[in-house]
Amino acid sequence: MIEVKNISLSLQGVLILSDISFSLADQKNLIILGKSGSGKTVLMKTIMGLYKPDSGTVLINDIDINGDQVNSEQIKRNFAMVFQNSALLDSYTVFQNVALPLYERDEHNAELIAEKVEQALAVVGLSHTKAMYPAELSGGMKKRIALARALVYEPAFIVFDEPISGLDPITSKEVLYYMEEIIKSRTITAITVTHDIRDLDRIGDHALFIDAGKVLFSGPLNDIFSNPDPLIREFIS
Repeated sequence: MIEVKNISLSLQGVLILSDISFSLADQKNLIILGKSGSGKTVLMKTIMGLYKPDSGTVLINDIDINGDQVNSEQIKRNFAMVFQNSALLDSYTVFQNVALPLYERDEHNAELIAEKVEQALAVVGLSHTKAMYPAELSGGMKKRIALARALVYEPAFIVFDEPISGLDPITSKEVLYYMEEIIKSRTITAITVTHDIRDLDRIGDHALFIDAGKVLFSGPLNDIFSNPDPLIREFIS
């Protein structure tokens, strides 16, 4: 379970997040919505422990990820992130890109690495691309490889950063399909950061809408469509 309690954060003297609170139960899936520059990405990075809030706490399964507990670092490693631009290394093959999180976690068993990479690639339908390089892949394929890389070490939490931004409608549906399959078939808690409202119900059941670093809405996804706040109504429409 993720619990965010009254977090505020300033960067370079500018207040980015202001007194944000919400909770997310295990295997529930959150969509963080808001305009560009509203603080969505900073909030996501704060939840992952990449930023330490000025005040407030982020608890993962009752552990303060910014506290002194021995296992707080291990908790942070339970997060995987799918970046907006896929963030594949051009000089690495698909196999090496997907295996990278395992290398970073000091996994040295070559047979186990090969097995996990094969399993992750199979989930996104790209087993045949292992020897290819990113330059040989389409934009949609790169997104799917990034999904496989996030899955390879079986994280408890996956964060999707603008997963369909810049993709055409057909490719967007393809990427959303694999996201939906991953969410449905695994015991994963997903957080999707987006300003795109296409097919939200396929990838989330709770929504958090922030603007200027403040929460305007937190609750079931379906309820946001009837929220009376003028900015939310304009955004949704």
